Amino acid sequence: MYRPNYLKISLSLLLNLLLCGLPSVAFTQTIAKPQPSSKPNNNKQQSGSVQVKVPTKSLPGRRENGSTRRGGCLFGDQPLLVLLLPSTNLGLTTAAYPQFFWYTPDNTAQTMLFSLYKVDEKLRPQTLVYQTNFKPSSKAAIANLTLPNNDQVKPLTINQTYQWSVSIVCDIQDPSPRSVISVHGWVQRVAINKSVANKLKRLSLRERLSVYAEQGLWFDLLSTVAELRACNPSDTKISNIWTSLLQQIELGYLAKQPLGQQCSRR
Repeated sequence: MYRPNYLKISLSLLLNLLLCGLPSVAFTQTIAKPQPSSKPNNNKQQSGSVQVKVPTKSLPGRRENGSTRRGGCLFGDQPLLVLLLPSTNLGLTTAAYPQFFWYTPDNTAQTMLFSLYKVDEKLRPQTLVYQTNFKPSSKAAIANLTLPNNDQVKPLTINQTYQWSVSIVCDIQDPSPRSVISVHGWVQRVAINKSVANKLKRLSLRERLSVYAEQGLWFDLLSTVAELRACNPSDTKISNIWTSLLQQIELGYLAKQPLGQQCSRR
């Protein structure tokens, strides 16, 4: 008999074991200063794209994982579970309750588990901030989850690193590594100076994109483009920006996948 609470506890314990098995890494500086592009982007305005500056600091992670073992439940053209993160595995945000995106392929999974952990100075999971399990769509799509803004979930702390993960469970009767496929990466909330913050308040969503890109705010940028795309599905410039962003982080092969984002302005 399916018992959600028991399943969540079992999966949480399994995830802890998997994450704690990762090597510890000394971590004294999270944000590296974005490096300016060596080549000018003369056709930036023509293409409608934005060039995002992400931190050059890499953190150990696994943003892509596939169902290669026998009995796996991921299939289709891209049989990979993928986090929409830069290849450095780290994304920055100004949001206290950011929005997370990942790609789920065609699958026969019975449940998924999303987890967010506060980590210590060696990047070891320390405190569970939020966790939930849910039934994934059986069809390939880019899914998303916004960290709930309520009394049960604390806002992200500025300059604190957090590990987030998505796990897909092929068989709830067998919550073991052979049945669970997991990906994980990192998010850090940062503060921006007052002049930039005030500028953002005066700009429309579309106008904010270049500011987010210049500041290297990956989560803010991606969630804003996703919102614009959901509200303006026929806008080719927004579609091109979405494609360009994924190409810049070497995930261009996901650009045409369906987006599960819903327009919140309707």
